[in-house]
Amino acid sequence: MKVKIDGLSINLETYGKGKILVFIHGWGGNLHSLFPIARQLNYKSVLIDLPGFGQSETPSSPIDSFKYASIIQKLLENSGINEAILIGHSFGGKIAAIIASKKPEWLKGLVLISSPGIKLKKSLNVEIKKFIYKTLKKLISILPNNEKFVEKLRNKFGSEDFKNSKGTMREILKIVVEEDISDILSEINCKTLLIWGEKDKDVPVKVGLKFNELIKNSKLIVYENAGHFPYLENFDVFINDLNNFLREVYEHE
Repeated sequence: MKVKIDGLSINLETYGKGKILVFIHGWGGNLHSLFPIARQLNYKSVLIDLPGFGQSETPSSPIDSFKYASIIQKLLENSGINEAILIGHSFGGKIAAIIASKKPEWLKGLVLISSPGIKLKKSLNVEIKKFIYKTLKKLISILPNNEKFVEKLRNKFGSEDFKNSKGTMREILKIVVEEDISDILSEINCKTLLIWGEKDKDVPVKVGLKFNELIKNSKLIVYENAGHFPYLENFDVFINDLNNFLREVYEHE
């Protein structure tokens, strides 16, 4: 099913029946990324392709995470949803957190899995790598017809997400990785479950601890033997923890 929001065609699918869960996938994923969770739960799941991913339309110009959040919030409210729990992984969790900070009346609970949004001080190795990249880029920029060399340099030093992103989506990625939403997390007042992997190198546990500190009504669970996809790496345990949280929110209102 596709709907138009702010001029963009957004793809979504629903699965199951009952009270509503809204799933927001991470960067580079699509609505199927979180479907393994949805099919294990006795709820109605709304799974969304974020703009630029899956079958949703790519924005014509770069947007930030707050615009993503606005699009998803409009989509849900235009769909007539009057109560829902948001579940977001990685970039999708960041979007879900921004929506939650606006305190929409329909939001009953929030689940954030390995979600970025708090800038940490970069390690010395990262700073050195960044310095080398900038120095080489500056040297290459004086060469004629340097576009091919600059692209090779970006691919060598860039993250996997950066390498896999092209055009407008690469420009969006540059914007969203620099954002810090720590100043709005204290505005979230709904019951919140935070799930992290102790071995997550993309969004370290330090970020989860800070989320836990800033979101008043939150609980952090860290899986020892997991990285950036703790819901897959500890699937059965995750489903149990998630079901317990969903019951707390929906069955004890």
